[in-house]
Amino acid sequence: MSRDMSRLALRALALAGAMLAVGMASAETVGSISVENAWSRAVPSGSNVAVGYLAIRNDGDEPDRLLSASAPFAGEAAIHQTNMTDGMMRMRPVPDGVPIAAKSTVLLEPNAYHIMFMGLTKPLNEGDTVPAKLTFERAGSVDITLQILGMGAQRPKTGPQQ
Repeated sequence: MSRDMSRLALRALALAGAMLAVGMASAETVGSISVENAWSRAVPSGSNVAVGYLAIRNDGDEPDRLLSASAPFAGEAAIHQTNMTDGMMRMRPVPDGVPIAAKSTVLLEPNAYHIMFMGLTKPLNEGDTVPAKLTFERAGSVDITLQILGMGAQRPKTGPQQ
């Protein structure tokens, strides 16, 4: 390969890496709500559940509430919360949704609020992206894209969940 071709290939790789980094920190917006840094973990072969994490920023003057989630790669999606109860970590559905105060950010992260994707219809592999939809009480619905990280990931390297 010529030196010019090598330089061109390196520039293309650098641009692709920059685009991936920007994609990880990108935001999908509806009304005053921005959903940022949506991600999940790769799941082992045969697994039928996955978990989604993200940051929800409300730049508005009114509170809002995350009411529900859906995803074409899962038969069901539900908002859950993990908390410590009687010395044990417990996960429970959150039927009333997640409140998002005005001018605030709520993190859906490990051991806290999160989205459970159940009845997976396809494997989630590291490096993939998958679509989902979130519905808010005031702002309405927004389509998001979750980046699939490695099985042991605790959070993305970029964005508000550091």
